[in-house]
Amino acid sequence: MTSFYLLMAMIYHFKINSQELKNFQLEVELDENHSFFDFHSIIQKSLGFESHQLASFFISDSRWKKLKEISMLDLGINGSAYFIMQKTKLSDLIISKEQKLLYTFDFLNDRSFYLELTGIIMEKNLSEPFVTLKQGDSPVQVLGEETLELEPAIYQEEEVLMDFGELDDYNEIFGEMDDF
Repeated sequence: MTSFYLLMAMIYHFKINSQELKNFQLEVELDENHSFFDFHSIIQKSLGFESHQLASFFISDSRWKKLKEISMLDLGINGSAYFIMQKTKLSDLIISKEQKLLYTFDFLNDRSFYLELTGIIMEKNLSEPFVTLKQGDSPVQVLGEETLELEPAIYQEEEVLMDFGELDDYNEIFGEMDDF
């Protein structure tokens, strides 16, 4: 009987939404022994985000007020409101169904996903977190990235407009540069 319980784990089902794109929704399942870093990785991977960008989870209250931070980096801060993703299991901080979290993925522009625990079931351990639903367009990871590809064309256009041609008129009025 004991071995049966060792094989079972609480499986958390999270729904992830964005304030920016109303048609976007992501649903993920993880077990209680996965870390917040595992959660971060499945979000990044499923949205095609680059993993070098900083991100943090925040445990929040029912009105989305941030209460506790789970950070990627160990900043040497000790306290009851600060945790590290790699060292913190989901079961350490997830306490009830309908638990709300924020996942800040763009600190510069203060952009976050809104995460809500929508279900907890007892099932076999999940070796890896997985996506159960992905719908709609994903937001870009960092604002401004969608325009980077257009910038060279803009600069080329500006160079054409800035071509003053020959400076004959200038030279007639002010003389050659050697005269100064």
